[in-house]
Amino acid sequence: MGTPLPMDWQRQPSAGRARKKILFITHTKEYGGLERHVLYIVRRLLGPEVQISIFNLGPDLFTSHLEGAETVEVSVACEKEPKFFWSWFQLFRSERPDVVVLSYGWTGAFPFVSIAAWLASVRGRFAIHQLLTAPMPPVEETSLLSMLRRRFGGRARRLAGWRVSAYFFTRLICVSNAVRDSLVRDYGFPASRMITIYNCVSVAKFAPSVAARTAVRTRLGVGPDEFLLVCAARLNEIKRIDILLQSIALVLCNGIRCKCVIVGDGPLKEQLLEQARELGLSGHVFFEGFREDVRPYLQAGSAFVLTSRAEGLPLAVVEAMACGLPCVVTDVGGNAEAVLNNVNGFVVPSGSVDAVAEAISVLVTHPQECAQMSRMARARACEVFDIEKSMAETERVILGSSKP
Repeated sequence: MGTPLPMDWQRQPSAGRARKKILFITHTKEYGGLERHVLYIVRRLLGPEVQISIFNLGPDLFTSHLEGAETVEVSVACEKEPKFFWSWFQLFRSERPDVVVLSYGWTGAFPFVSIAAWLASVRGRFAIHQLLTAPMPPVEETSLLSMLRRRFGGRARRLAGWRVSAYFFTRLICVSNAVRDSLVRDYGFPASRMITIYNCVSVAKFAPSVAARTAVRTRLGVGPDEFLLVCAARLNEIKRIDILLQSIALVLCNGIRCKCVIVGDGPLKEQLLEQARELGLSGHVFFEGFREDVRPYLQAGSAFVLTSRAEGLPLAVVEAMACGLPCVVTDVGGNAEAVLNNVNGFVVPSGSVDAVAEAISVLVTHPQECAQMSRMARARACEVFDIEKSMAETERVILGSSKP
């Protein structure tokens, strides 16, 4: 399966003292919230008693985002996904990590890897589930063949494999209660091993800024009093930016003026640009592409909107709340755990253009209520989604009370 993960970067431990080895494993092809969350944890755990490696099954999404000494402190390796259970076992036996942390973008990303780690005597085996995966549709029993398929077919075997693998984790961390409840209810994961630790952000770093607001609005040609929606998301099918564009077109058609800046890139970029042109949104919607730092856009906005059809608990929403933006989000995943309907924003049905358009219209036409929601958004972010609290809990769970 290739050469072992490079470990020559490691600092020497104190005399007579072994360092705890932590191996993060991810399976993604684009840099986004999952990858940022992994780096948040990595930075929290870095220290003289810990050595960290990141193993991504795909392109290197991390090295360019490491800062300063982190490029020396953290080893990043990228390879194709091992095809066989034995390959995973060999990886763990050769590297001998004390802790393995799997960051899941979907439920079946790492089948049986926890069992391989257990057999290789990895003491700490953790999973971080970032996304709420819709349960597999049941197979209708209309014949003897369909009955056998339901009980013994590929779907049944996959579900059984995921369920069995869950029991070999020391702890399964979920980024929202919605993710945790779905894994227990729909997939039979052991509730006793599940814990919710919210995706959080630095509320000191993500905060309102008048200077940033003025600078971004001036560059975009947006007036100081114009209503500016912000959407920070990948341009892919899951985020349903097409719904957002249709909603803005409907708002404008109803005579309500607003503009929107979309920060992100992805495979649907050209398709969405064409849709925006067809809807006559030129001058009203700005596609800014991927930005390493989304804060200036959030600080320039009047409200945040995310029209996804699936989520765990998106960092983008929490970041927007910390910057004081009321949020319009779809009722998927943990969105409703961050955005309290009619308190710091609106939670609307997924896929509903009318509902999104109505929520935007209310915010535009009721400035006092919008300002109150802005204050409540910032307050909720500071109270519930401060990264210092969540990272302290994550560190406690992953490292435990034992020291290397």
